[in-house]
Amino acid sequence: MSDNSDLVQSLESTFAGKVSKLDLVPAQDAVLVEVSAVRDVFKHLRDSLKFDYLSSLAGVDAKDHLEIVYHISSTSIKQKLTVKVKLPTENPEIDTICDIYRAADWFEREVHELYGIGIKGHPDLRPLLLPEDWDQGHPMRKGWTGRDFIVKPE
Repeated sequence: MSDNSDLVQSLESTFAGKVSKLDLVPAQDAVLVEVSAVRDVFKHLRDSLKFDYLSSLAGVDAKDHLEIVYHISSTSIKQKLTVKVKLPTENPEIDTICDIYRAADWFEREVHELYGIGIKGHPDLRPLLLPEDWDQGHPMRKGWTGRDFIVKPE
């Protein structure tokens, strides 16, 4: 790849209909990936395009849907990529990538716990941040109100 725009075009053509370019501000190379193609895209990024470092994975509640945002890079060819996946608010599920990028393990546990996103195939979804007996829902969801939650006055 001569520059990162080639990377995005390559992904769009390799995964036609499953990957599309995202225009983010500030400008960065980013793609939106269909949930059904997540594992294939990340295997391709790792094995064929030398993306060897997952630096972060985060959940986002966008009100009408949930998202998982991945930041990955290649240490050998010095490229970065943001990957977004949209999920429905009701019964959100995505396949694990922790066997592709080991760093995804605890990140996936966090989005499972705080956003209620099902991570299919994850080997250990024990609570990571909340108490073992937590029964108040998913506190990073925008509509969440727990027993001790105090709404800030406007």
